[in-house]
Amino acid sequence: MNHLDEKDIRKLTEETVKQLGSSATPELVENVVKEAIDRIQYKAGSHVIDTSPLKKAALQQSGNRIIVTAFGKNRVGILAGLTGILARHKCNILDLTQKLLQEFFTIMILVDINESPVDFDTIKTDVTRVGEELDLKVVIQHEEIFNAMHRV
Repeated sequence: MNHLDEKDIRKLTEETVKQLGSSATPELVENVVKEAIDRIQYKAGSHVIDTSPLKKAALQQSGNRIIVTAFGKNRVGILAGLTGILARHKCNILDLTQKLLQEFFTIMILVDINESPVDFDTIKTDVTRVGEELDLKVVIQHEEIFNAMHRV
C-alpha cells in the first residue's frame, strides 16, 4: 500500500497554492489537497475514506453545489438513473448538459445539495453506484474543487 509522507503532502499543498493563486483560501487548499490524497490512496488500492469531523466540516464550508460528470457507452435510462437518485436525495439540478458522440454518452450536472437530508459522501456513493450499474465512469466533486482543478 502506498502512503504519503509529510514531505509529499507539503509538496502537494505548495503546488495547490501555486495553481490556485489569489483564490487560495486555507479551506479551499485543504479541500483540494484532501481530495487529491483520497484519489492517490484510492488508486494505490488503500480505498481510505476519511470521515473525520474536520473533513466533513471543511467540505460543508466549501459550499453546497456539486458537479456530477459521467461518461460511457450510451444506453436507455442513463439520464433517468442519475437524476432519479439525485431527486430521491432532494438535490436540486441547477444546470445540465449532455452530449452523444455516436455511441458515447457524456453528461455534466450542476447540483445544489443544500436541501438534501443526506451528506455529500452518501450522495457521492449512491450516484456512483447508479452510474456503475449503468456502466458509466462517474466523478463527483464540490464545485470549488472542480473549478480549482480546471482553472487554466
